[in-house]
Amino acid sequence: MTYTVLTLSLIAIVLFYWLYNLMSNCFSRAFCIVRNRKSGSVTKEASIIAVNTIRGGKKPLLELLLLFENFSGHHIHRKIRVWDTKPHLRRFEMDKTIEIGLNIARKPKNPIFLSQKPCRFSFVMVIICSIKIIVYVIGSYILMGEALERIFSAPNTYEQIFATSYTWQIGLTLIGMSVFLYLLLQKIGVLVDKKSLEHNWNLLFYGIGTTATVSDRKNTGTLVRAEPVFDFSYLFRSQNGEKIKGTDKKIAENNQSAQEIDQVEVMYLPGSPYVSRITENLENQDFSRFLHTIFMVAVFIFSLVFLISFYQTVFHSTING
Repeated sequence: MTYTVLTLSLIAIVLFYWLYNLMSNCFSRAFCIVRNRKSGSVTKEASIIAVNTIRGGKKPLLELLLLFENFSGHHIHRKIRVWDTKPHLRRFEMDKTIEIGLNIARKPKNPIFLSQKPCRFSFVMVIICSIKIIVYVIGSYILMGEALERIFSAPNTYEQIFATSYTWQIGLTLIGMSVFLYLLLQKIGVLVDKKSLEHNWNLLFYGIGTTATVSDRKNTGTLVRAEPVFDFSYLFRSQNGEKIKGTDKKIAENNQSAQEIDQVEVMYLPGSPYVSRITENLENQDFSRFLHTIFMVAVFIFSLVFLISFYQTVFHSTING
C-alpha cells in the first residue's frame, strides 16, 4: 500500500493547502475587525506624490503614492489603491493632502485606509466567502469519498495502478519544486514569509531613517528582472551616536554600477538599532507582490494538473487490466 498511501497523502496536502488559502483570503478582513477593537487606528495626514489610473470609467481605480509620517515621526512612501467614487470632487490629485488612517490590526498587511471609521466588512462578502468554502469542501468530499470507496474495494489492484502511474511523481514534483522555489526566492530576498513581513512592517512603520555609508558590496550572482543583486554592508550612527553595522540586498537597477553606490538610505528600530534594512526594500513591494502572484498561479496550475491526473488514475483506470 506504499504508493496508495503516498498518493493519498499528497492529495490531502494539496487540498488542505488550498482550503487554508481560501479561508485566509476570505476571512482575514473579518479577523481584522476583532483585532481592531483592541488596537484601534491612528490618524495621519498624507501628501499625494503621484497618481496612476489603473482602470478608468465613472468610478476609476487609482494607485496613489503617498508621503506621510510613520509612528516614529519619520516620513515614508507607500502605495495604496482606491476606487474614486466621486471623481468630480477631484480629491486625489498630485500635491494634495488627504487624511488617512493606519489600522494597526492589519499588521503585517497594508494598514493604510482612507476612512477614519473602524475597519469594516460586508456581511454579503462573508456569505459569498462562506459559500465558496462550502462548495470547495463538498467538492473535495465527493471527489475523495468516491475515490476512497473505489480504492478500498480493490486495494491491491489500485496499489499496482498507482505504482505504474505518474500521479505520485507529479505530486512529489509539485511539492518539491514549490518548496524549493519558495526557499530560493526567500533567500534572494524578493519573497518573504509572514515572520519576515512582520519584521519589515515594524521597520517601516516604527523605524527611523538615516543615511548609511556602504562599507562593502558583493555580487550574489543572482539576477532579478535581468539586474544583478548585491549584498551590501553598511555603517550608520543611531540616535545615541552609536556606530551600527548592517547588511541587506539591493538590486543595481538601470545599469547602475554597485561600485558607484557609496551611500544608502536605511531604516532601523529605535529600541534595537542593530535591526535595519535598506529603505527602498521596505517601501517598494510591487515586484515582491507580482512575484508572489506568479508563484501562486504556477502552484495552482500544477495542483490542477495533479488533481486531474489523480482523477484519471482512479476513475478511468481499468480494474482488470
